[in-house]
Amino acid sequence: MKDHCQALVLEILTTASEGKTLWVMDENPPIDELLKLNGTQSIEVISNRYDTSNQMGQLGIKTLLSDFDFSELPQYQRIVYRISKEKMLTHHVINQALRHLTDDGVFFMIGEKTDGMKSITRQAAEVYEQDVSARKFGNAYLGQFVRPQQSLLDQKSLPTANYTELRLIRNPVINFYSKPGVFGWEKVDKGSQLLVSCLPPVIQYMKGVESVLDLGCGWGYLMLATKDIDIPVRVATDNNVPAIDAAKKNFSEAGLKVDCVLDDCGSQIKQRFDLILCNPPFHQGFQISDALTDKFLKSATRMSRRSTRVIFVVNQFIPLQKLAEAYFKESRLLAASDGFNVFELRP
Repeated sequence: MKDHCQALVLEILTTASEGKTLWVMDENPPIDELLKLNGTQSIEVISNRYDTSNQMGQLGIKTLLSDFDFSELPQYQRIVYRISKEKMLTHHVINQALRHLTDDGVFFMIGEKTDGMKSITRQAAEVYEQDVSARKFGNAYLGQFVRPQQSLLDQKSLPTANYTELRLIRNPVINFYSKPGVFGWEKVDKGSQLLVSCLPPVIQYMKGVESVLDLGCGWGYLMLATKDIDIPVRVATDNNVPAIDAAKKNFSEAGLKVDCVLDDCGSQIKQRFDLILCNPPFHQGFQISDALTDKFLKSATRMSRRSTRVIFVVNQFIPLQKLAEAYFKESRLLAASDGFNVFELRP
């Protein structure tokens, strides 16, 4: 099915323009069409995701990898943004983008109705006093903003709930630090809880656990759940800048020594582990993707040895056992509850 939002993003990027263009990339799927773009030398990218930054860098596009920190960026003639799932992150980007336009620059904001695009556009128009409404293009909506008067920028902004700051989340399961922009940032994922409930018997029949990897760690719940197990080597990795920031904070608060790696599905990690824990994402951008689950399985088997136990939790509609056949000799269902399945995989 055609992604009208991505098509609109590409149409804007391919439209001739003088001056620099900034492309704000959050959960954007890989875009092969980018290879066909003319004038990519005028495009720069800011992203909070390692894989996006790496991909754009390989295409020769200047990219800033950060938690959408615009402070080091210049001003741009055009800024293009497919809005994020997280509302406060979207507000943060809008506020920053409007402040980094040239005097005659334009900010293009794209999203679907189900993303809240129409209401976000309306709210931004009210705050920044512009006569803008979202225009429909297929399933996509487009809002175009110009740079507001400096006096208005000095006085007003969309609410972001202090987007840039980690905050303490008090939860009945565990207290932890997190922030908008991290997957499930203010909750303890039920699937991860189910995985954790399966760990004691797994650990019990293992000969010993000298090393553990949390593959796609988020704010670090799975690793934190191993705190009382004597494991000399702990590694956690994630693709998302704010997730790694939150995980570092949580591990430090718990007194856990963990090597936190900002990486694309552990691609830079060379070592092998006794135990690998994973609650993989199943969305690539805004679309459900078996290919993403397959990517995590492939990465897990690369970092496994013959005795490794790999524990995955997935939504029950993900055909994990079928996908795992390409990489693992054995798979065993450990638990099924609340729409989740936990599997133990053996190389």
